[in-house]
Parts: sequence; structure tokens; C-alpha cells
Amino acid sequence: VMKENLEYLASRKLPYQVILGGAALNRAYVENDLRGIYSHATVGNDPKAHEHRVWYAADAFDGLQLMDEICLQIPKEQFKLTTKKARVAKVKTANEILEEKLAVGKAYVPSNTPAAPRIPKPPFWGRRIVRADELDLPTITRYINPNALFRGQWGFRQGQELNKEQWQELIDREAIPTLKRWVEKATREKMLAPSVAYGYYPCASEKNDLIVFDPETGVERCRFNLPRQMEEKSHHLCISDFFRSRGAAALANEQSFIPEKAWANGARDVLALHCVTMGAIASEHCQRLFKADNYQEYLYFYGLSVESAEALAEYWHKRIRQQLDIAGDDALELKDLFTQGYQGSRFSFGYPACPRIEDQKYLQDLLLWQDIGVELSEEFQLHPEQSTSAIIVHHPGAKYFNL
Repeated sequence: VMKENLEYLASRKLPYQVILGGAALNRAYVENDLRGIYSHATVGNDPKAHEHRVWYAADAFDGLQLMDEICLQIPKEQFKLTTKKARVAKVKTANEILEEKLAVGKAYVPSNTPAAPRIPKPPFWGRRIVRADELDLPTITRYINPNALFRGQWGFRQGQELNKEQWQELIDREAIPTLKRWVEKATREKMLAPSVAYGYYPCASEKNDLIVFDPETGVERCRFNLPRQMEEKSHHLCISDFFRSRGAAALANEQSFIPEKAWANGARDVLALHCVTMGAIASEHCQRLFKADNYQEYLYFYGLSVESAEALAEYWHKRIRQQLDIAGDDALELKDLFTQGYQGSRFSFGYPACPRIEDQKYLQDLLLWQDIGVELSEEFQLHPEQSTSAIIVHHPGAKYFNL
């Protein structure tokens, strides 16, 4: 998509500056491959036609500094960020590496993961909606990961100049009061509208596939084809390993709570899933602050809105564990939940163990998240941005892993 966009800009001879970055890109790919598509074919006889017009930024803060440098027309030799020399050797992009792993990961090698000792009984089958008037924003924001917000979103950095005590003093003096102020403001002015679509479905594994069944008809609703670890020193894990297989024998009396038709068609386990959002109103407030050139407040509110969505996912995952009666092993300290201090795991598509974001379309079909104002783009991204979705695994041995 990026190549196509740059080719389009070049074909129209549009002299725009383009800043690229993010987890899927690296400096070499941007400055060697993508820069060449657009920089040398923009404005014909314009003497600046051969100047660089594609820049790499490692994160949002680099991007903001780059924008300042470009907009202020600082001489290129004085640029702090753009003078970094790109590697000239061909470097595989994150996407190319992923595609190679997915191709290899189609193979099946048993991981010998033991079955869960108990299949939990869900409180209902199918999906349900939880609206904003049923959710308390201050409660949700208690589940915000402070490191992700303060360091990742708001840019508070300890660096080498601050010791541990000075760093904590900075957080106590600036970051925590700012968080409190924005939570109070967002609650008072209804700047965030949290909502949840979640549900429980009968399921079964079949080698690398996770099959989801309709609880009423028993027919197969969808099938997630999940990649498997294939490196020699790996455990050959696949998310499907954490669910009972389609041909597995029944555990004592446990088939009684799985719908009869689904059980007859091979369902042997239960899959929980959810989608949470802070609502379109969050994006609207972000846009207003940005258009008003109120960049500092924009940064604060944008970070709060994104991390509040993550907090709602954490909070509702806990609610699901409670409903499945597996919350007994939850960590007592809230901070320990951020490092999987509970039974099972929450896997979001696009992350290492389930990297195919196109599988979001199956979740959309199961949860009908349009009812809470969430849409799926052509690139399978959730809109509004302050939204996230996941499948939830109850198996006690389920932890995050890389391919």
C-alpha cells in the first residue's frame, strides 16, 4: 500500500514531504527502497526535485521533531534526525520476515501440550453488548498500564540523567496529576464512550486450526488457521494446542454444557472473545485538539484514549475470567496483571502468535461489533483507533510466544 501511494504521488508530480515509520518498517527499507520511488520523480524541472522527500521516524516523537525541522526549513545538514546514514545492504522488512515464518508455520508438529484439566462453563452462548452507561470510566482507567501511558504515549523518559528516585519524583509531580486531571475531565465531559461486544462459542482444535461452531445449529462458523513455531529450539507451539481437539474423548460430564448440536459436530471446548472501544467520540475530540494546534493537550488526550481502550480490554478480560470461574489465580497486585498474572492469555490478531490481521473478519462476524460503533477497514484495522479485539484462551499453560 505504501509503495502504491508513493507511486501515485510521483505520477501526479506532487511535491509533498512524507514521513514513514512504525513497527512494520525499518530505516533501511524506508530510506533505500521507498525513498527511491518518490524522491526522484516528483516535480520535473524543479531544482529541488532530487532532494529527499521521504523520511524515516522511529516513533511519534521523532515524527514531530521531523515535522518541525521540515516546516521551519532548517538546512538539511543541520537536521538532527535525518542525517542518520541508512544501511545500504538489503534488509528484510518485518512483513517479509513474517511471510516467511507463516509459510513455514503451516506445517504440523505436535507440541505435546497437555489438555486443560477442566473446561470452564460459560454463563451464556453467543454474544452480548455492554454499553457506556453500564461501564464506569474511573474504574476502567485503574487498569491503565502506567509504563505504557507515561513512557510510550506521553514521552516521559528517565534517560541517563535521572536516577530512580528523581524519575519517580518526576512521575509523581507531573505524570500522575496529569492522568488524574484528564480522567476527571474525560469523565465530566463524556469525552470517552466505552463499550464492549463479547461472547462465548463452542470450539475445537484440528492440528493448526481452531474451529468455532454455532451454539444453536452446531455448524462451523469459522476456522482460524494459526501458525506454528518451527524453529529447531522452539516448543512448536500453536494457539490451537491450548484447546481440546475435535476428536478428543469427553471429560467427565463436560459435554453436558456444550450445546448438543455443536458437541455432535465436534465441539469440545469453549472460546471467549471480545472487542472493546472508547467510541468515535474519542477520535473526534483528538481531531478538535489537533486542529486547534493544541498539541500538548492532544498528546495527553490521545495517549489517554488509546491506553483506556487497552485498560478496558484488561478489565473485561478479568470479567471474563470471573464468569468462567478461573479468576482464582489472578495476581493480587494490579500491576502484575500487565505481565500475565492470571490463568490463560488474551491474543490479539497482528501480534506474534496470531499475526494475520485479516482474521479480524471472523471476529467481526461472531461479535457483530458494528453495534458498538466499530468498523473494519479494507486493511482489517479497527476504527475508531481507540479499539481493540482479542480471542481469550482459558488454558492454564497458555502464555505469549513468538514464531
